[in-house]
Amino acid sequence: MSRLPTPDLNEQADNCLLIARGDDISPHWLVYEIHRDFLSVPRTFAVVKLWSDFDFDWLGDEFTEGVQCLNTSDGHWRISLPRLRFECWGELQFVQTCYGAASASEALIRVLTPD
Repeated sequence: MSRLPTPDLNEQADNCLLIARGDDISPHWLVYEIHRDFLSVPRTFAVVKLWSDFDFDWLGDEFTEGVQCLNTSDGHWRISLPRLRFECWGELQFVQTCYGAASASEALIRVLTPD
């Protein structure tokens, strides 16, 4: 598993989660805004595939760590982003960085509908 880009944890940062079956044919998709040092830099989003046969465990507001692997042997992840906090078990794969999208959902649409 390659290292994931550092998420933007500001409350204005955008993210989205597309929950599907979680298998090879229909993986889940996580998109989150990447931290930027200067506001003049275009918005940038990380697009990640998630394969998981398990239900998500939704978390409260007490976690604000970002995207963290809690246990590599069983693929235990804690995703804690603005307005989106859950734990899951499965495999995450960084797909690509999407530059200049207006929102996380637009970034996901760009990846799912290539030219």
